[in-house]
Amino acid sequence: MENKYQLSRIHNYVNGLMSRDEMYVLEREALDDPFLQDAIDGYKLQEGVDAKQLSLLQQRLTTRIAEQSIGKNRRFYSWQRLAIGATAAVMFVAVCTLFLLRYFPQPKSNLAEVEVMQDQVFSITVGNTGQFDGEPMIGWSKYELYLSHDYRGVSHREGEVLVRFKIDEKGRPYQLSIDGNKDLKPYAELVDLLENGPKWRGGEVEIRIDLHRLKM
Repeated sequence: MENKYQLSRIHNYVNGLMSRDEMYVLEREALDDPFLQDAIDGYKLQEGVDAKQLSLLQQRLTTRIAEQSIGKNRRFYSWQRLAIGATAAVMFVAVCTLFLLRYFPQPKSNLAEVEVMQDQVFSITVGNTGQFDGEPMIGWSKYELYLSHDYRGVSHREGEVLVRFKIDEKGRPYQLSIDGNKDLKPYAELVDLLENGPKWRGGEVEIRIDLHRLKM
């Protein structure tokens, strides 16, 4: 039906049976469709079109329309397949991510431990017994602030301890003893702060360190 209609339009156009608007529309279509323009030009060269010629032209138009239809379908299905493939890929990645989050162990957080440690505040006072000449280079008050700020209470023992040590040429403590004991493991954190903290001057020192946990 469409092909016969197209041929009728060509016939009416060539024979001046169209209105001006209809002719304009067909001419615009011919600019976009070279085959339509060829059909019009071929029709003009003929004084008339017999049934055999008309049938041949219909066949050519039918073939042309069929080819255009196949091309459109191919383009449609190509884009459709791409869309389906992309959707499937996204779903696959999402499923894999959910699987990993659910079945693989997550690293444990130490946030709770940190919060507990931060809730513990300690008060440390330092007193010089005056038995020896040693003293911190930053002064006693600043040294006391240093211990209070950096002490975290690992294996904390409440109360006062008597600390004695010698000072080497680099200002570092050595031969430490706490309450007369050289077994310093129970006070490992305090010993680390003394040995790796601010430097000292003098040859030897004996101090009392009072360790107290403040109630929050």
